[in-house]
Amino acid sequence: MATRPAGPGWRAAGLWVAASTAVWWLISGGEPDSWLVGAPAVAVAAWAGLRLGSRDVRLHMSLPGLLRFLAFFLWESLRGGLDVAFRTLRARPRVRPGFQHHHTGLPEGAARIFFVNCVSLLPGTLAADLQGDWVTVHVIDTEAENARELARLERAVARVFGSAPMGGR
Repeated sequence: MATRPAGPGWRAAGLWVAASTAVWWLISGGEPDSWLVGAPAVAVAAWAGLRLGSRDVRLHMSLPGLLRFLAFFLWESLRGGLDVAFRTLRARPRVRPGFQHHHTGLPEGAARIFFVNCVSLLPGTLAADLQGDWVTVHVIDTEAENARELARLERAVARVFGSAPMGGR
């Protein structure tokens, strides 16, 4: 009986290519001319994802959760940009920057990494560090409701991965 070679399969490769293509399309605004650079970038990103990704982790995503997240992402990106613009362009800017710590209940792996990478779409936030299940977030206003916003983002990410955040906060 022949054995299958170890390593990622065609399905995993296809997922990485599709995800990398979608990201490039979003970044480039769908410009056809961008694919001169985009095609090699997609190939390298897919190769790196396959090569660097853990072979033990299976990526289970919910299509309805992903579609809901896309709407969430677009809205939060717009809201975040406007919020930061209004805060900083005022005669007396409303900024009180600092760091806050957020305990995530997302499972270790893809969901947690996706969450950390999405933190910056919230108004005035940027993930600065991830240590275990604690995320250090740089915020533009330490008096804003950052914990509530991070919890909303975490629930949206959990829906993408078809799970609920584990444990309480």
